[in-house]
Amino acid sequence: MTNYEPGNRGPLDRHPRNPILTPEQMPFRCYSVFNAGATVFRDKVLLLLRVERCDRKTYFHVATSADGVAFEVCPEPIRYPLSRAEARFGPAHRFDMRITRLDGVYYAYHAAWMRHGCCIGMATTEDFVDFTPLPHLSEPSNRNAVLFPEKIGGLYVRLDRPDKAIWCSWSPDLEFWGRSMPLDMPPLAWGGLKVGAGAIPIRTEHGWLEIYHAVCNTCSSNNYHLGVMLLDLEDPSKVLAAPTEFILAAERDYECMGQTPNVVFTSGAVEMPDGTLNVYYGGADTRMCLATTTVERLVRYCLDAKARLSQDERTKP
Repeated sequence: MTNYEPGNRGPLDRHPRNPILTPEQMPFRCYSVFNAGATVFRDKVLLLLRVERCDRKTYFHVATSADGVAFEVCPEPIRYPLSRAEARFGPAHRFDMRITRLDGVYYAYHAAWMRHGCCIGMATTEDFVDFTPLPHLSEPSNRNAVLFPEKIGGLYVRLDRPDKAIWCSWSPDLEFWGRSMPLDMPPLAWGGLKVGAGAIPIRTEHGWLEIYHAVCNTCSSNNYHLGVMLLDLEDPSKVLAAPTEFILAAERDYECMGQTPNVVFTSGAVEMPDGTLNVYYGGADTRMCLATTTVERLVRYCLDAKARLSQDERTKP
């Protein structure tokens, strides 16, 4: 028995107060606020907002909330010094943070666009004011990195996106990465252009739950969607269940109209004390939005899709 309505678009519900953060609500003048990393810090939901000022330069601002809906935005950006690579070749355009808490440390992964291409950067923080960057960046072209919230087999593990697909990579020290393997995802009609990791994976008894984005070309634009899948607990490059239907598409005006039309893009999800899973996503690269669900609801959605696929395979003539 499913616990989502068959007539709905999927197991996500848009919050009635969407969009929850807009440029007009910021305590400073800006052009857009979107694609925030999300975590829990000092018993509050914390978003690390991507803010583009009216000079089109990007800054990161912390926003905190007791209920996960109404946020207070810090007027000052975080302090994030140059990494060794940036000091040598020039500051990178940093964007789209993901935040992982692992062994008491907060790791912030982000894309870093340099003249050499798009790389992966990372920093650690204890207070979300001062950040210590790792001295190196990844090789290009790579982005959409999410670090798993625990080691697997004694190694750090991350999902990333070299080129146009999600890969799984392993590291003993967060510096040297290898054993890279693409995820064995099914073909997606709504993901023909590229597929990238979104939220930090969530451990469940059925596998790692991963909410991701995928992009397809339409007659008028490149449309972003959200999808969900379950990955093997011991080898996350193995996909255990991946519904071929998206769970969210750009349909509302706040998702379709903005600097990049027809985009829903998540960089983080937070499980609330009552069991609600808050999925934070950017709408049209302009404003922050919220969809709600539960971990159990998403897991059931994945398992139901897997069961239907198995039944279809058994009944093929």
